Amino acid sequence: MNERQRLLERYPTLLGLFEDEDLDERRFFVVVDPNVEEEADEADVFDPTEYNWMIFLPERIAEAFGEELFARIPRELETIEAFEDFYDAEEDLYGVKCDLEEEEIAELVLEKLEELAAQKKENQNDSEVTA
Repeated sequence: MNERQRLLERYPTLLGLFEDEDLDERRFFVVVDPNVEEEADEADVFDPTEYNWMIFLPERIAEAFGEELFARIPRELETIEAFEDFYDAEEDLYGVKCDLEEEEIAELVLEKLEELAAQKKENQNDSEVTA
């Protein structure tokens, strides 16, 4: 099973927000990087001793979700129990402290994005019924 098929299987509503079938890798939806000292110095975002991972959401997520729903993402990510600490650095950049690996963090974020995408779809369906 290739990456796109796996993503479609696990996050069908999220991927359904995008028409582009070339979005076939996790990095098109969420980027998770270790927050190491040298990168922190360059970006001057947040202290790696406090937040050992950086999570970045590409602009396509903001565009697909819309401003109101996109603004809810940090609150949703903050509820993930595996994150010992969470920092909303910028509207699309977050710091987390946890003992998980990159792939595990990405899966947790994608699960939250899938839940929000389902809410968006449900709201659209409700709007169509009432219209």
